[in-house]
Amino acid sequence: MITRFSVAMTTSVALRLTEHLRRADGQEDCTFVLWRPSTGSHRTTALIADLVLPGDDDRIVHGTVDFTSEYFLRTAGIAAEHGCGLGLIHAHPGGRGWQRLNDVDHAAEASFAAQTITLTGLPLVGMTFAGVDARYGARVWQRTEPRTYRPTEAENVRVVGDRFTVTFNDSLVPPPKSTDRQVRTISAWGQDAQNDLARLRVGVVGTGSVGMLIVEALARTGLQHLSLFDFDTVEYVNLDRLLHATERDVRLHRAKVDVATRAARRATTAADMRVARHELSVVEPDGFAAAADCDLLISCVDRPWPRAALNLLAYAHLIPVVDGGISVNARGGRLRGAEWRAHVAASGRACLECLGQYDPAHVSVERDGLLDDPAYIKGLPSDHPLRRKENVFIFSASAAAAQLNQFLTMVTAPSGIADTGAHLYHLTTATIDQRVDGCETDCPYDGMLRALGDNTPFTVTGRHLAAEKARADRARARRRWPLRVERAIDRLVSQFL
Repeated sequence: MITRFSVAMTTSVALRLTEHLRRADGQEDCTFVLWRPSTGSHRTTALIADLVLPGDDDRIVHGTVDFTSEYFLRTAGIAAEHGCGLGLIHAHPGGRGWQRLNDVDHAAEASFAAQTITLTGLPLVGMTFAGVDARYGARVWQRTEPRTYRPTEAENVRVVGDRFTVTFNDSLVPPPKSTDRQVRTISAWGQDAQNDLARLRVGVVGTGSVGMLIVEALARTGLQHLSLFDFDTVEYVNLDRLLHATERDVRLHRAKVDVATRAARRATTAADMRVARHELSVVEPDGFAAAADCDLLISCVDRPWPRAALNLLAYAHLIPVVDGGISVNARGGRLRGAEWRAHVAASGRACLECLGQYDPAHVSVERDGLLDDPAYIKGLPSDHPLRRKENVFIFSASAAAAQLNQFLTMVTAPSGIADTGAHLYHLTTATIDQRVDGCETDCPYDGMLRALGDNTPFTVTGRHLAAEKARADRARARRRWPLRVERAIDRLVSQFL
Protein backbone atom coordinates (compact mmCIF):
# COMPACT_ATOMS: atom_id res chain seq x y z
CA MET A 1 0.00 0.00 0.00
CA ILE A 2 1.38 3.38 -1.04
CA THR A 3 1.11 5.89 1.82
CA ARG A 4 3.16 8.77 0.40
CA PHE A 5 2.91 9.50 -3.31
CA SER A 6 4.22 12.01 -5.84
CA VAL A 7 4.56 12.45 -9.59
CA ALA A 8 7.51 13.62 -11.69
CA MET A 9 8.04 14.30 -15.38
CA THR A 10 10.57 15.96 -17.64
CA THR A 11 10.10 19.42 -19.12
CA SER A 12 9.73 17.89 -22.59
CA VAL A 13 6.85 15.66 -21.42
CA ALA A 14 5.21 18.62 -19.64
CA LEU A 15 5.42 20.76 -22.80
CA ARG A 16 3.75 18.04 -24.87
CA LEU A 17 0.98 17.77 -22.28
CA THR A 18 0.41 21.51 -22.30
CA GLU A 19 0.31 21.62 -26.08
CA HIS A 20 -2.35 18.91 -26.18
CA LEU A 21 -4.47 19.82 -23.14
CA ARG A 22 -4.59 23.61 -23.52
CA ARG A 23 -7.09 23.81 -26.37
CA ALA A 24 -7.72 26.97 -28.36
CA ASP A 25 -11.50 26.42 -28.06
CA GLY A 26 -11.33 26.33 -24.25
CA GLN A 27 -12.84 22.84 -23.95
CA GLU A 28 -11.60 19.97 -21.80
CA ASP A 29 -9.36 17.29 -23.27
CA CYS A 30 -7.58 14.20 -21.98
CA THR A 31 -4.82 11.73 -22.71
CA PHE A 32 -3.45 8.51 -21.29
CA VAL A 33 0.18 8.37 -20.20
CA LEU A 34 2.65 5.64 -19.31
CA TRP A 35 4.37 5.74 -15.94
CA ARG A 36 7.02 3.81 -14.04
CA PRO A 37 7.49 3.61 -10.26
CA SER A 38 10.42 5.09 -8.36
CA THR A 39 10.34 3.59 -4.88
CA GLY A 40 12.02 5.34 -1.96
CA SER A 41 12.08 4.49 1.72
CA HIS A 42 8.73 6.12 2.43
CA ARG A 43 7.48 7.58 -0.85
CA THR A 44 6.60 6.20 -4.27
CA THR A 45 6.88 8.50 -7.27
CA ALA A 46 5.14 7.92 -10.59
CA LEU A 47 7.56 8.90 -13.36
CA ILE A 48 5.63 9.94 -16.47
CA ALA A 49 7.58 8.24 -19.25
CA ASP A 50 5.48 8.91 -22.35
CA LEU A 51 2.12 10.03 -23.71
CA VAL A 52 -0.35 7.96 -25.74
CA LEU A 53 -2.26 10.80 -27.35
CA PRO A 54 -5.84 10.14 -28.52
CA GLY A 55 -6.95 10.21 -32.09
CA ASP A 56 -10.10 12.01 -33.17
CA ASP A 57 -12.17 8.84 -32.70
CA ASP A 58 -10.73 8.07 -29.25
CA ARG A 59 -12.60 10.75 -27.30
CA ILE A 60 -15.62 12.98 -27.54
CA VAL A 61 -15.12 16.66 -26.72
CA HIS A 62 -18.35 18.47 -25.81
CA GLY A 63 -17.32 21.07 -23.26
CA THR A 64 -16.29 18.17 -21.06
CA VAL A 65 -14.51 15.13 -22.50
CA ASP A 66 -15.28 11.39 -22.65
CA PHE A 67 -12.98 8.68 -23.98
CA THR A 68 -13.84 5.38 -25.60
CA SER A 69 -13.29 1.95 -24.07
CA GLU A 70 -11.23 1.03 -27.13
CA TYR A 71 -8.79 3.86 -26.38
CA PHE A 72 -8.46 2.70 -22.79
CA LEU A 73 -7.89 -0.97 -23.70
CA ARG A 74 -5.37 -0.09 -26.43
CA THR A 75 -3.29 2.10 -24.12
CA ALA A 76 -3.50 -0.41 -21.27
CA GLY A 77 -2.06 -2.99 -23.65
CA ILE A 78 0.78 -0.64 -24.60
CA ALA A 79 1.49 -0.01 -20.91
CA ALA A 80 1.60 -3.73 -20.13
CA GLU A 81 3.85 -4.39 -23.12
CA HIS A 82 6.38 -1.82 -21.89
CA GLY A 83 6.20 -2.79 -18.22
CA CYS A 84 4.54 0.52 -17.34
CA GLY A 85 1.53 1.65 -15.41
CA LEU A 86 -1.32 3.63 -16.94
CA GLY A 87 -2.30 7.18 -16.06
CA LEU A 88 -5.12 9.43 -17.21
CA ILE A 89 -4.74 13.21 -17.39
CA HIS A 90 -7.69 15.49 -18.10
CA ALA A 91 -7.83 19.28 -18.22
CA HIS A 92 -9.62 21.89 -16.16
CA PRO A 93 -9.24 24.77 -18.67
CA GLY A 94 -10.00 27.56 -16.19
CA GLY A 95 -8.07 26.04 -13.29
CA ARG A 96 -5.06 27.35 -11.38
CA GLY A 97 -2.69 25.53 -9.07
CA TRP A 98 -3.38 22.11 -7.54
CA GLN A 99 -6.48 20.59 -9.13
CA ARG A 100 -8.76 18.24 -7.22
CA LEU A 101 -11.34 15.79 -8.47
CA ASN A 102 -14.96 16.83 -8.77
CA ASP A 103 -17.70 14.22 -8.40
CA VAL A 104 -17.90 13.50 -12.14
CA ASP A 105 -14.13 13.08 -12.45
CA HIS A 106 -14.07 10.86 -9.35
CA ALA A 107 -16.69 8.53 -10.77
CA ALA A 108 -14.96 8.36 -14.17
CA GLU A 109 -11.55 7.41 -12.75
CA ALA A 110 -13.01 5.00 -10.20
CA SER A 111 -14.89 3.15 -12.92
CA PHE A 112 -11.75 1.69 -14.49
CA ALA A 113 -9.31 1.62 -11.55
CA ALA A 114 -9.80 -2.14 -11.10
CA GLN A 115 -9.36 -2.89 -14.81
CA THR A 116 -6.14 -0.87 -14.91
CA ILE A 117 -4.36 -2.81 -12.19
CA THR A 118 -5.60 -6.10 -13.65
CA LEU A 119 -4.30 -5.28 -17.13
CA THR A 120 -1.00 -3.57 -16.19
CA GLY A 121 -0.15 -4.86 -12.72
CA LEU A 122 0.15 -1.27 -11.45
CA PRO A 123 -2.50 1.07 -10.04
CA LEU A 124 -4.16 3.81 -12.03
CA VAL A 125 -2.63 7.27 -11.70
CA GLY A 126 -5.09 10.10 -12.18
CA MET A 127 -3.99 13.66 -12.91
CA THR A 128 -5.74 16.96 -13.48
CA PHE A 129 -4.20 19.76 -15.54
CA ALA A 130 -4.84 23.42 -14.69
CA GLY A 131 -5.19 25.21 -18.01
CA VAL A 132 -4.35 28.71 -16.78
CA ASP A 133 -0.94 28.11 -15.20
CA ALA A 134 -0.09 24.55 -16.38
CA ARG A 135 -0.07 23.13 -12.86
CA TYR A 136 -1.29 19.68 -11.84
CA GLY A 137 -3.09 17.64 -9.24
CA ALA A 138 -2.49 13.90 -8.91
CA ARG A 139 -3.55 10.74 -7.09
CA VAL A 140 -3.07 6.98 -7.23
CA TRP A 141 -6.05 4.62 -7.03
CA GLN A 142 -5.56 1.74 -4.59
CA ARG A 143 -7.77 -1.11 -3.45
CA THR A 144 -8.96 -0.52 0.12
CA GLU A 145 -11.33 -3.50 0.30
CA PRO A 146 -12.77 -6.03 -2.16
CA ARG A 147 -14.11 -4.27 -5.29
CA THR A 148 -13.46 -0.87 -3.71
CA TYR A 149 -10.79 1.54 -4.95
CA ARG A 150 -10.04 4.94 -3.45
CA PRO A 151 -7.57 7.67 -4.43
CA THR A 152 -4.47 8.47 -2.37
CA GLU A 153 -3.56 12.11 -3.02
CA ALA A 154 -0.04 13.00 -4.16
CA GLU A 155 1.98 15.44 -2.07
CA ASN A 156 3.40 17.18 -5.14
CA VAL A 157 3.93 17.04 -8.90
CA ARG A 158 7.43 17.95 -10.12
CA VAL A 159 8.61 19.05 -13.57
CA VAL A 160 12.34 18.55 -14.06
CA GLY A 161 14.57 20.02 -16.77
CA ASP A 162 15.92 23.45 -17.56
CA ARG A 163 13.73 24.71 -14.71
CA PHE A 164 12.49 22.82 -11.65
CA THR A 165 8.84 23.57 -10.88
CA VAL A 166 6.77 21.91 -8.18
CA THR A 167 3.01 22.02 -7.66
CA PHE A 168 2.32 21.28 -4.00
CA ASN A 169 -0.82 19.76 -2.55
CA ASP A 170 -1.59 22.39 0.09
CA SER A 171 -3.74 20.01 2.12
CA LEU A 172 -0.83 17.58 2.59
CA VAL A 173 2.07 20.04 2.41
CA PRO A 174 0.66 23.39 3.54
CA PRO A 175 2.52 26.64 2.92
CA PRO A 176 4.84 27.41 5.84
CA LYS A 177 4.20 30.03 8.45
CA SER A 178 6.49 32.99 7.89
CA THR A 179 8.57 34.15 10.83
CA ASP A 180 10.15 37.47 11.73
CA ARG A 181 13.50 35.82 11.04
CA GLN A 182 12.68 35.54 7.33
CA VAL A 183 11.75 39.13 6.49
CA ARG A 184 14.90 39.87 4.49
CA THR A 185 14.84 36.46 2.80
CA ILE A 186 11.25 36.86 1.58
CA SER A 187 11.96 40.42 0.41
CA ALA A 188 14.50 39.01 -2.06
CA TRP A 189 12.17 36.73 -4.02
CA GLY A 190 8.65 37.06 -2.58
CA GLN A 191 6.28 34.93 -0.55
CA ASP A 192 5.26 32.57 -3.38
CA ALA A 193 8.85 31.60 -4.16
CA GLN A 194 9.57 31.21 -0.45
CA ASN A 195 6.58 28.88 -0.08
CA ASP A 196 7.95 26.67 -2.85
CA LEU A 197 11.53 26.74 -1.55
CA ALA A 198 10.55 26.00 2.04
CA ARG A 199 8.43 22.97 1.14
CA LEU A 200 11.06 21.21 -0.95
CA ARG A 201 12.52 18.02 0.49
CA VAL A 202 16.22 18.62 -0.10
CA GLY A 203 18.91 16.01 0.52
CA VAL A 204 22.51 17.06 1.17
CA VAL A 205 24.80 14.16 0.32
CA GLY A 206 28.08 14.62 2.16
CA THR A 207 28.29 16.96 5.17
CA GLY A 208 31.98 17.75 4.98
CA SER A 209 33.48 21.18 4.35
CA VAL A 210 31.19 22.12 1.44
CA GLY A 211 28.13 20.23 2.63
CA MET A 212 28.18 21.80 6.09
CA LEU A 213 28.11 25.30 4.59
CA ILE A 214 25.21 24.34 2.34
CA VAL A 215 23.26 22.90 5.28
CA GLU A 216 23.77 26.18 7.14
CA ALA A 217 22.49 28.22 4.18
CA LEU A 218 19.43 26.04 3.59
CA ALA A 219 18.48 26.12 7.28
CA ARG A 220 18.76 29.92 7.44
CA THR A 221 16.72 30.19 4.22
CA GLY A 222 13.86 28.45 6.02
CA LEU A 223 13.67 25.03 4.38
CA GLN A 224 11.45 22.74 6.42
CA HIS A 225 12.68 19.30 5.34
CA LEU A 226 16.36 18.37 5.12
CA SER A 227 17.80 14.88 4.66
CA LEU A 228 21.49 14.66 5.51
CA PHE A 229 23.76 11.81 4.36
CA ASP A 230 27.27 11.07 5.65
CA PHE A 231 28.85 8.00 7.23
CA ASP A 232 32.14 9.66 8.22
CA THR A 233 33.46 10.74 11.64
CA VAL A 234 34.82 14.15 12.64
CA GLU A 235 38.64 14.06 12.94
CA TYR A 236 41.27 16.63 13.91
CA VAL A 237 42.30 16.96 10.28
CA ASN A 238 38.79 18.29 9.50
CA LEU A 239 38.85 21.19 11.94
CA ASP A 240 40.46 23.73 9.61
CA ARG A 241 37.56 23.56 7.16
CA LEU A 242 34.51 21.91 8.80
CA LEU A 243 32.11 24.61 9.97
CA HIS A 244 30.69 24.07 13.50
CA ALA A 245 33.02 21.13 14.27
CA THR A 246 35.01 21.36 17.51
CA GLU A 247 37.71 19.41 19.32
CA ARG A 248 34.97 18.08 21.57
CA ASP A 249 33.27 16.55 18.52
CA VAL A 250 36.55 14.81 17.70
CA ARG A 251 36.94 13.46 21.26
CA LEU A 252 33.34 12.23 21.25
CA HIS A 253 33.80 10.49 17.89
CA ARG A 254 30.80 12.33 16.48
CA ALA A 255 29.46 11.54 13.06
CA LYS A 256 29.67 14.50 10.69
CA VAL A 257 25.96 14.14 10.03
CA ASP A 258 25.29 14.70 13.75
CA VAL A 259 27.24 17.97 13.70
CA ALA A 260 25.32 19.03 10.59
CA THR A 261 21.99 18.13 12.21
CA ARG A 262 22.86 20.14 15.32
CA ALA A 263 23.92 23.10 13.18
CA ALA A 264 20.76 23.00 11.06
CA ARG A 265 18.47 22.99 14.10
CA ARG A 266 20.31 25.94 15.63
CA ALA A 267 20.40 27.96 12.40
CA THR A 268 16.87 27.34 11.13
CA THR A 269 14.53 30.25 10.55
CA ALA A 270 11.56 27.95 9.85
CA ALA A 271 8.78 27.65 12.39
CA ASP A 272 8.93 23.86 12.09
CA MET A 273 11.99 22.19 10.55
CA ARG A 274 12.55 18.45 10.38
CA VAL A 275 15.95 16.91 9.78
CA ALA A 276 16.36 13.29 8.73
CA ARG A 277 19.93 12.17 9.50
CA HIS A 278 21.39 9.16 7.71
CA GLU A 279 24.75 7.69 8.76
CA LEU A 280 24.86 6.11 5.34
CA SER A 281 26.45 6.41 1.96
CA VAL A 282 24.09 7.05 -0.93
CA VAL A 283 25.55 3.91 -2.57
CA GLU A 284 24.19 1.69 0.21
CA PRO A 285 20.68 0.38 -0.55
CA ASP A 286 19.08 2.13 2.43
CA GLY A 287 20.91 5.37 1.64
CA PHE A 288 19.87 5.25 -2.01
CA ALA A 289 16.23 4.62 -1.06
CA ALA A 290 16.25 7.51 1.42
CA ALA A 291 17.69 9.78 -1.28
CA ALA A 292 14.86 8.74 -3.62
CA ASP A 293 12.42 10.26 -1.09
CA CYS A 294 13.86 13.72 -1.81
CA ASP A 295 12.61 16.26 -4.34
CA LEU A 296 16.13 17.55 -5.02
CA LEU A 297 19.66 16.48 -4.04
CA ILE A 298 22.81 18.51 -3.47
CA SER A 299 25.98 16.51 -4.03
CA CYS A 300 28.97 17.31 -1.83
CA VAL A 301 30.95 14.13 -2.44
CA ASP A 302 34.31 13.65 -4.11
CA ARG A 303 34.30 9.94 -4.92
CA PRO A 304 33.23 8.31 -8.23
CA TRP A 305 30.84 5.67 -6.84
CA PRO A 306 28.45 8.03 -5.02
CA ARG A 307 28.55 10.40 -8.00
CA ALA A 308 27.50 7.51 -10.25
CA ALA A 309 24.61 6.74 -7.88
CA LEU A 310 23.56 10.39 -7.86
CA ASN A 311 23.78 10.53 -11.65
CA LEU A 312 21.36 7.61 -11.83
CA LEU A 313 18.96 9.32 -9.40
CA ALA A 314 19.06 12.48 -11.53
CA TYR A 315 18.01 10.81 -14.77
CA ALA A 316 16.43 7.42 -14.05
CA HIS A 317 14.48 8.78 -11.05
CA LEU A 318 14.10 12.44 -12.17
CA ILE A 319 15.57 13.92 -8.99
CA PRO A 320 17.76 16.87 -10.01
CA VAL A 321 21.25 16.88 -8.50
CA VAL A 322 23.19 20.07 -7.82
CA ASP A 323 26.82 19.00 -7.93
CA GLY A 324 30.19 20.66 -7.62
CA GLY A 325 33.85 20.10 -6.89
CA ILE A 326 37.17 21.70 -6.04
CA SER A 327 40.59 21.20 -7.59
CA VAL A 328 43.65 22.82 -6.05
CA ASN A 329 47.03 23.05 -7.77
CA ALA A 330 49.56 23.17 -4.95
CA ARG A 331 53.10 22.01 -5.65
CA GLY A 332 56.25 22.53 -3.67
CA GLY A 333 54.36 24.15 -0.83
CA ARG A 334 53.05 26.95 -3.07
CA LEU A 335 49.55 27.65 -4.34
CA ARG A 336 49.61 27.76 -8.13
CA GLY A 337 45.90 27.82 -8.80
CA ALA A 338 42.48 26.48 -7.91
CA GLU A 339 39.19 25.76 -9.66
CA TRP A 340 35.70 24.95 -8.46
CA ARG A 341 32.75 23.70 -10.42
CA ALA A 342 28.98 23.98 -10.00
CA HIS A 343 26.26 22.52 -12.21
CA VAL A 344 22.92 20.74 -12.20
CA ALA A 345 22.41 17.20 -13.46
CA ALA A 346 18.86 16.95 -14.78
CA SER A 347 17.09 15.95 -17.98
CA GLY A 348 18.17 18.24 -20.81
CA ARG A 349 21.41 19.18 -19.06
CA ALA A 350 24.81 17.49 -19.18
CA CYS A 351 25.12 14.60 -16.71
CA LEU A 352 27.95 14.19 -14.21
CA GLU A 353 29.73 11.62 -16.38
CA CYS A 354 29.59 13.83 -19.49
CA LEU A 355 30.87 16.76 -17.39
CA GLY A 356 33.88 14.65 -16.36
CA GLN A 357 32.94 14.66 -12.69
CA TYR A 358 33.75 10.97 -12.42
CA ASP A 359 35.35 8.29 -14.53
CA PRO A 360 33.17 5.14 -14.87
CA ALA A 361 36.31 3.01 -14.67
CA HIS A 362 36.97 4.38 -11.18
CA VAL A 363 33.53 3.32 -9.94
CA SER A 364 34.42 -0.37 -10.01
CA VAL A 365 37.77 0.44 -8.37
CA GLU A 366 35.95 2.07 -5.46
CA ARG A 367 33.34 -0.69 -5.26
CA ASP A 368 36.19 -3.16 -4.81
CA GLY A 369 37.44 -1.11 -1.85
CA LEU A 370 40.72 -0.11 -3.46
CA LEU A 371 40.26 3.62 -2.86
CA ASP A 372 40.42 2.91 0.87
CA ASP A 373 43.54 0.74 0.49
CA PRO A 374 46.63 2.87 1.33
CA ALA A 375 48.87 0.59 -0.72
CA TYR A 376 46.75 1.07 -3.84
CA ILE A 377 46.55 4.85 -3.41
CA LYS A 378 50.30 5.07 -2.79
CA GLY A 379 50.94 3.33 -6.09
CA LEU A 380 49.05 5.94 -8.11
CA PRO A 381 50.91 8.85 -9.73
CA SER A 382 51.18 11.91 -7.49
CA ASP A 383 48.94 13.97 -9.80
CA HIS A 384 46.27 11.26 -10.17
CA PRO A 385 42.75 12.68 -9.49
CA LEU A 386 42.08 9.94 -6.93
CA ARG A 387 45.01 11.20 -4.84
CA ARG A 388 44.05 14.87 -4.84
CA LYS A 389 43.02 15.83 -1.30
CA GLU A 390 43.96 19.50 -1.11
CA ASN A 391 41.24 21.80 0.13
CA VAL A 392 40.84 24.74 2.48
CA PHE A 393 37.86 26.52 4.01
CA ILE A 394 38.01 29.50 1.65
CA PHE A 395 37.71 27.29 -1.44
CA SER A 396 34.94 25.27 0.24
CA ALA A 397 33.01 28.51 0.85
CA SER A 398 33.40 29.46 -2.82
CA ALA A 399 32.27 26.04 -4.05
CA ALA A 400 29.29 26.02 -1.67
CA ALA A 401 28.21 29.47 -2.85
CA ALA A 402 28.46 28.37 -6.49
CA GLN A 403 26.28 25.32 -5.85
CA LEU A 404 23.74 27.34 -3.87
CA ASN A 405 23.52 29.81 -6.77
CA GLN A 406 22.77 26.93 -9.14
CA PHE A 407 20.09 25.63 -6.76
CA LEU A 408 18.43 29.02 -6.34
CA THR A 409 18.54 29.86 -10.05
CA MET A 410 16.97 26.53 -11.03
CA VAL A 411 14.12 26.86 -8.51
CA THR A 412 13.30 30.58 -8.66
CA ALA A 413 14.30 31.45 -12.27
CA PRO A 414 15.25 35.11 -11.70
CA SER A 415 14.15 37.22 -14.67
CA GLY A 416 12.80 34.00 -16.17
CA ILE A 417 16.23 32.38 -16.50
CA ALA A 418 16.58 29.02 -14.75
CA ASP A 419 19.51 27.38 -16.56
CA THR A 420 22.79 29.27 -16.83
CA GLY A 421 24.79 26.17 -17.72
CA ALA A 422 27.60 24.37 -15.93
CA HIS A 423 30.17 26.75 -14.42
CA LEU A 424 33.91 26.30 -13.96
CA TYR A 425 35.56 29.08 -11.91
CA HIS A 426 39.29 29.81 -12.25
CA LEU A 427 40.96 31.44 -9.26
CA THR A 428 44.09 32.65 -11.04
CA THR A 429 42.32 34.43 -13.90
CA ALA A 430 39.06 35.30 -12.11
CA THR A 431 37.13 33.91 -15.09
CA ILE A 432 34.21 31.52 -15.54
CA ASP A 433 33.80 28.89 -18.25
CA GLN A 434 30.23 27.89 -19.10
CA ARG A 435 28.87 24.77 -20.73
CA VAL A 436 25.26 25.08 -21.86
CA ASP A 437 24.84 21.96 -24.01
CA GLY A 438 23.45 18.65 -22.78
CA CYS A 439 24.86 15.13 -22.70
CA GLU A 440 26.98 13.58 -25.43
CA THR A 441 24.94 11.95 -28.19
CA ASP A 442 25.67 8.39 -27.03
CA CYS A 443 25.16 9.03 -23.30
CA PRO A 444 22.63 6.58 -21.80
CA TYR A 445 21.64 8.72 -18.81
CA ASP A 446 19.51 11.31 -20.62
CA GLY A 447 18.59 8.67 -23.18
CA MET A 448 17.54 5.09 -22.55
CA LEU A 449 17.82 5.41 -18.74
CA ARG A 450 15.60 8.49 -18.48
CA ALA A 451 12.58 7.95 -16.19
CA LEU A 452 13.17 4.19 -15.85
CA GLY A 453 12.98 4.37 -12.06
CA ASP A 454 12.76 0.90 -10.51
CA ASN A 455 13.01 -0.62 -14.02
CA THR A 456 16.66 0.40 -14.37
CA PRO A 457 18.43 -2.74 -15.68
CA PHE A 458 21.47 -2.58 -13.36
CA THR A 459 22.18 -1.99 -9.69
CA VAL A 460 24.40 0.87 -8.60
CA THR A 461 24.20 0.11 -4.86
CA GLY A 462 26.06 -2.44 -2.74
CA ARG A 463 27.99 -2.97 0.46
CA HIS A 464 30.22 -0.03 1.33
CA LEU A 465 32.98 -1.42 3.53
CA ALA A 466 34.39 1.99 4.47
CA ALA A 467 30.98 3.16 5.67
CA GLU A 468 30.45 -0.03 7.65
CA LYS A 469 33.86 0.35 9.26
CA ALA A 470 33.27 4.01 10.19
CA ARG A 471 29.97 3.15 11.90
CA ALA A 472 31.52 0.17 13.70
CA ASP A 473 34.48 2.24 14.91
CA ARG A 474 32.13 4.89 16.32
CA ALA A 475 30.06 2.26 18.08
CA ARG A 476 33.15 0.72 19.71
CA ALA A 477 34.46 4.11 20.77
CA ARG A 478 31.14 5.07 22.36
CA ARG A 479 31.18 1.95 24.55
CA ARG A 480 34.33 3.08 26.33
CA TRP A 481 33.59 4.13 29.92
CA PRO A 482 35.30 7.58 29.95
CA LEU A 483 33.70 8.47 26.65
CA ARG A 484 30.27 7.36 27.86
CA VAL A 485 30.56 9.72 30.83
CA GLU A 486 31.70 12.60 28.63
CA ARG A 487 28.83 12.02 26.22
CA ALA A 488 26.33 12.01 29.09
CA ILE A 489 27.70 15.35 30.30
CA ASP A 490 27.55 16.65 26.73
CA ARG A 491 23.85 15.75 26.47
CA LEU A 492 23.10 17.56 29.72
CA VAL A 493 24.98 20.66 28.60
CA SER A 494 23.22 20.68 25.23
CA GLN A 495 19.83 20.91 26.96
CA PHE A 496 20.72 24.34 28.28
CA LEU A 497 22.19 25.77 25.04
